[in-house]
Parts: sequence; C-alpha cells; structure tokens
Amino acid sequence: MLILLSILLVYFLELCPSLFGRFECPLNYTCKANECYSSTNQTAPNDCKQVKCDSSSRFLCQGRCYEAKGLPCNRNVEVSKNHFKSVNSFCGLNGKCVNGRCVEDKCLGITCRTDEMCRDGICATVTNTFCISSFDCGPLFECNGSRCVPLEKSLPCKCNPGELCQQRQCIQNPGCSHITCKKGMSCVQGICQSNIGRDCTYSSCEEGTICVEGRCVLDPCIDRCPSDHICREGQCRHIQGLPCHIECPETYVCVDGRCTKDGCYGNSCQIGEACENGFCIRVEGRLCSLAVRECAEHFDCISGTCHDMFSPNSTYESISMS
Repeated sequence: MLILLSILLVYFLELCPSLFGRFECPLNYTCKANECYSSTNQTAPNDCKQVKCDSSSRFLCQGRCYEAKGLPCNRNVEVSKNHFKSVNSFCGLNGKCVNGRCVEDKCLGITCRTDEMCRDGICATVTNTFCISSFDCGPLFECNGSRCVPLEKSLPCKCNPGELCQQRQCIQNPGCSHITCKKGMSCVQGICQSNIGRDCTYSSCEEGTICVEGRCVLDPCIDRCPSDHICREGQCRHIQGLPCHIECPETYVCVDGRCTKDGCYGNSCQIGEACENGFCIRVEGRLCSLAVRECAEHFDCISGTCHDMFSPNSTYESISMS
C-alpha cells in the first residue's frame, strides 16, 4: 500500500496544482503555489525553446505543458471566398489528430518483427494465425490455406526506356519506345501482348494485372468497390477497423494498428468554427476558462468566451502549432 501511495504521489506531483491540476510543469520544474519553479526558484520561462515537456504533452509557451490527448487540433478555415487558412497541430510525440481531437497512437514508433504487427502498442504474432481472408491478416500478410503468411513482394528491376525486365534483369526491348498498350497488355519487341499468364516470379505485372502464384492474372479489384472500401483478391471490405501498418487510405488514420475514419480530413469551416467529428461546430462565443481545452486551435479565451484569431485580413496560409 505504501509503495502504491508513493507511485500515485509521484504521478500527481507532475500536475500543477497537485491532484486536480489542469497543466503539467516542464521537465526539471516543480509546482509551487500553482506556478512552475526551477531548483533555483525561478519561474518557467515563456520562451518555448528554453523548456521541455514530457513526450505525451503538447509543447506550449507561458512555461506550461498540457496533456495533448483530447485537446482540439488542426483547423482549415475559409477566411474569404476560395481563400483558406490552416493550422497543423502538434499532438505529442505519440499523438495524431483525428476528428478534430488529439488521440494517442500506441503503435507510433513501435518496431515489430517481420512475423508480427502492432496492435494497441503490443507486437502481436500474425504468421500462422487463422484467417478467412487476407483482410484478417493485415497489409503485410496474405491468407493462404486459412493461415496468415508474410506477403512476398518481388522487387522489379529499374530499366531504362526501351528495356524489359525479365528474370530480374533488364534486356533490350526494341520497337516499343513509341507504342502504348491498353491495360493488361505490355509491349514486347514492338507488339502488344497480354500480360495474363506471364511469369512474374522475378518481375512485376503491368497495370491491370496482379501477380498470383508466380503468374500475372487480371486484377479482380478494378472499379469493384464503393467509397470507403478497399479491395483485396476481388473482395471488398470497409476500411474502418481494418488492421494497418503506419498508414491507411486517404481520409483514414492508422491508430493503435487499426484504420480510423477522420471525418475532418479535408473539411473547411467558416471563421469562428472548428471541425469536430466531421461537422463544422460554432466555437466563437463558447464559454471558456482555457482556450487550448475549451475552444479550438488559434482561438483566444477573452472574458470567459472563445474568440477566433483568424480574420478575413489574415496574411498567412498555414501555421504549425507546437
């Protein structure tokens, strides 16, 4: 019990004021009388370059650090017709901005073995796990015989114009420099030939075909799936919740090893608004005590209400918040 109490005390002492503090002191500073002081009894400087925050905190001036998780982030504002201003937020070293709020990505910076993928911050073995389709395995694996196996990708050779890649070597391919073949076909010695059935063990297939078991076959995914879906091996699956590695298709973000819809991606709002969960929400005039939490990026809390610092006369296209 004593050990647990000590651990809790150390944790809470990071907050300022203790227990119910709304911010943290920079590294090497402690909280006294609701302010952060150094060992020489100096208050934390306002200059951002002179203090450091914990990796989970957003780096702010005025000598204070705020936990990034849950804070409003990113804005794209139309300040006048077809004229936009944007703010790119810093959500901490392990954070990402999703749906207008900072979230922690437990897999960010985690390196797993080739037979593993990161899930919720832990490297989980994927190879030989049961699967129904390749979607169950993740982007670096495929489902073969109801078991996940690493996806083997042959590296095509880099050939010059007028050359053809065969058996990982570039060979002369005369008569093709001015010939354009339709999808699923490639030029060989001046003649367009079908790629279907061509050996792709040591080379890549042309557009419109994919390599399956060492042979080029027609890609069954061409124009097959609706929006917010991806296709693998002719099957469509909604992107939300699919296993991911580092990145997801556009408008989705890889968080904790799963694709998550970012409804605010590409959304622009009017002055006084911010995007939250895919909708432009009025922030101007909202009651506040601390702009970084209750308002949105590039807002001030003045006399207890949120006020947008963007105006039609803003002169910058984009800014980055640290």
